[in-house]
Amino acid sequence: MKAVIFVVHGSQIRQKNKALAKLINQASESLADYADFYQIAYLERQRDTIELVINRIVKTGAKELIIIPVLLFPALHALVDIPIQVKAALRGLPEITVKFLRTFGEAQSVFEILLDRIQEIDSDFSNAEIILLAHGTRHFAEAELGLARVANKLSEYTGKVVKPVDFLGKRTYRSIIETNLQNSIPQVVLPFFIYDGVLVQKIYHSVQALSPSEAIPFAETLALDPRIVSALVNVIQEEQQFDTNFVKLTT
Repeated sequence: MKAVIFVVHGSQIRQKNKALAKLINQASESLADYADFYQIAYLERQRDTIELVINRIVKTGAKELIIIPVLLFPALHALVDIPIQVKAALRGLPEITVKFLRTFGEAQSVFEILLDRIQEIDSDFSNAEIILLAHGTRHFAEAELGLARVANKLSEYTGKVVKPVDFLGKRTYRSIIETNLQNSIPQVVLPFFIYDGVLVQKIYHSVQALSPSEAIPFAETLALDPRIVSALVNVIQEEQQFDTNFVKLTT
């Protein structure tokens, strides 16, 4: 028997966890009989940890696990934390096979959501540069490269300047936004996150601190758009796995 485990980060905001779970349940329903079981496991802040979910599934007779990270880009959670926790849960169970699937931030349906966000921005800020701001990581180069590909594609489709920046990675938001402020270049921040949670609010306040006299416009996140379901379903149905050897930049 086959089981799909959707691994999510987990939010401090209970309603966000519920809304994301609803979206994932829609993906499970769309997948129908692809697998025998569908479960959600959390990296943080919830009882259903990866270990508990795997133990529960294995007891029901599942022999094949499909692990799908509900994360936008490959960083520490997708490439290190999830595999470590899965392998620890399966210690002593060599008969269980596992496939680790890729993240979904570069899916076409996600790209279409971002295009809609830019159209919304254009209605009020047609001359603004788009600051595509993602979480970022200092540990792997591939997340930055993936974000750059999305930004380039958006720029090609819209004809607008789209600058990829990170909150925590090597190419941080601060220098880009400050340079635009110094040169009086209009800009709108497009937060590339699944939903507006505690971290996005923290980022919002950090960005606004760069311009005390005038607010820097913020667009909406992906906001749990239903098109995320299509992205997840496609990754699972095609069993898309990473086709690169990731190079860890830091310890």
